[in-house]
Amino acid sequence: MSFFNELKRRNVFRVAIGYVITAWLLLQVVDLVLENIKAPDWVMQVFMLALAIGFPLAVFFAWAFDVTPDGVKRESEIDRSQSIAKTTGRKMDRNIIIAMALALAYFAYDKFSGPEYDPIQTPEPGSEAIAETTVITTSEALKTDDKSIAVLPLVNRSISAEDAFFAEGLHDELLTQLSRISALRVISRTSVMGYAGTTKRIPEIARELGVKTLLEGGVQRSGNRVRINVQLIDAASDEHLWAEVYDRELSADNLFEIQSDITQAIANALQAVLTGEEQQNLDQKPTENLEAYAYYLRGKAESRGYGRETLDIDKTIASFQAAIDLDPQFAAAYAALAIDWTERYWGTNKLGNELQHALKALQQAQALAPESPETLTAEGYYHYWGYLNYVQAIAAFDRALEREPGNFLALRGKAYTLRRLGNVEESIATMEKVVLMDPLNAEMPADLGYTLLHAGHIKRAKVMVNRSVKLGANRPFNSLVRAELLLMLGALDQAHQMVKISPWNDQNLPAYVLDTKLLIIRAKADTGEIDQVLGNFTVGSQSLGPQFSQGLVYLDRGEQDKLNTLLSDMQESVQTAVLERPNEEATLLDLVAFHGLSQNKSKLSEAVNTYYASVKPDAFRIVENRTIPVAYAVAGDSEGLLDYLEKMVEQFGPWEFYYFALDPSFNNMRDLPRFQTLDKRYRQWLEQVE
Repeated sequence: MSFFNELKRRNVFRVAIGYVITAWLLLQVVDLVLENIKAPDWVMQVFMLALAIGFPLAVFFAWAFDVTPDGVKRESEIDRSQSIAKTTGRKMDRNIIIAMALALAYFAYDKFSGPEYDPIQTPEPGSEAIAETTVITTSEALKTDDKSIAVLPLVNRSISAEDAFFAEGLHDELLTQLSRISALRVISRTSVMGYAGTTKRIPEIARELGVKTLLEGGVQRSGNRVRINVQLIDAASDEHLWAEVYDRELSADNLFEIQSDITQAIANALQAVLTGEEQQNLDQKPTENLEAYAYYLRGKAESRGYGRETLDIDKTIASFQAAIDLDPQFAAAYAALAIDWTERYWGTNKLGNELQHALKALQQAQALAPESPETLTAEGYYHYWGYLNYVQAIAAFDRALEREPGNFLALRGKAYTLRRLGNVEESIATMEKVVLMDPLNAEMPADLGYTLLHAGHIKRAKVMVNRSVKLGANRPFNSLVRAELLLMLGALDQAHQMVKISPWNDQNLPAYVLDTKLLIIRAKADTGEIDQVLGNFTVGSQSLGPQFSQGLVYLDRGEQDKLNTLLSDMQESVQTAVLERPNEEATLLDLVAFHGLSQNKSKLSEAVNTYYASVKPDAFRIVENRTIPVAYAVAGDSEGLLDYLEKMVEQFGPWEFYYFALDPSFNNMRDLPRFQTLDKRYRQWLEQVE
């Protein structure tokens, strides 16, 4: 008891408590500083080690030394009457209370003001804050479950680098097999491919992907034999649930049998009960021809399924066609070929015979395997990308998902089709499933955030938009959606700062990004920046979009002579486009832009009517296509503009008025009562959101 009292008298307890609190606060500050200066991890580790070593030293000095009016002396060398330990203790009590208050304040701030809801927070370009972004926040709490699995890329252990395609293709096929089991939640290929060659530990990977189990393994092909080893690992314990090595003669039968065995073993280990149809699907063989299967695997390995360049699509078309040439009964290869030709059509000017090729391949797939998930997914994209036939596309995607619940392409296609059809809330719910299935994909959070934004779900949109920029800081569309969010919330200054950093300074930005950038700097009236953006706008353009933007700047500046010269050039381009591409959406919009700048109201009205009578329906067109309302404004057609704006606000909400509150093109309309009414509704909404 006397020893305990002596510890109290010498302030040992106070020193220990004060040291711990102060050390914790220092760690928070140092962590923030090191993160901002992008210091390596070992710097923080060294600092933590130094603090840990300092604790016993601080306790020792509190015991061995005392404070006297003459300074610090060894405890054994001073008289008790000279000690001022009690006075020192009272001072330490006050300091400890202050430190505890600071610690509690920081804790409360960190807990209740998380950065995921801050639309102003812009990560540094190229940031890869993967761990932070994998916290999924949607309309409902999305939780991991015991039957969730991620299949890491299979390691190619063959001598030939060419066999990497073989390993990647097998990996994709294994994911396909697992995705057909409704009881499993399988992370898609896009998210897991980033872990090829990773040194991260299994628990860390599982946490980032939001799964309970992982499968890892390798493939070695040598001569006429193949060796595949796999291990199913429980993420929490980092222990093997199941492992197997397959050493077989290389044949199509053996490969399919191995895939089926692995899928069945995983289902058993995770206690996922297979339906009769799912069990039957495991036993199906897509081809008997090993060489054809190798070409098919190569095509699957090179395919990303969305947003590819034409040359990349052509490579996979060649692979799938080679597989078909070797096995004309290969239904899955026909289905993959049909998707590729349809995507090629979707991503071009739609002037070739891509759809004819797509239909031919699709019909072959339908004749061979009409109800396979691959065929149904190809059918969905043919209706969607090919003809914007939303009803038939959704029907095909739904049938594909009945047979393969984890079919990423079908689920994603359905989400976009629903949005175009106008079923926005159902589209959002479907996109949330895709995000859960593909947590590290930089595209889907941006698309989901964009959709949430226009549906008025601002809080949820902030989460997804911030996440998308962290995952894909250099993707133009991701940055565009963040800029749109900032503008919608009235944060023009922050949006202006954003366009000064990468990727907004890239000279090869898409026109839709440059359009938003131009809006921001026109709203800021920055003449130097405007000229610079317009210089980038004209590079490689195939429409009158750049000239239309140039004309708007001339109107802002009152440079009528320059506008007249520009209109003469535009007229020649419009006449050429009407002769060569009369029914294209771009041509019809060019007519709208030209007649708007020409201030010809009757011709403008005629061009707008022709446009809507010719283009396929799209529920988001009224908020995405700003050429028409701007043309109304610059032509002085207040009735046409206000009818358009009132319909837009009625269909979507007052938040959509943000663009018109900012764009200088509408300055001549701001005194109109109907315009002011819409502007007031937007301002009231903005006050409620903030």
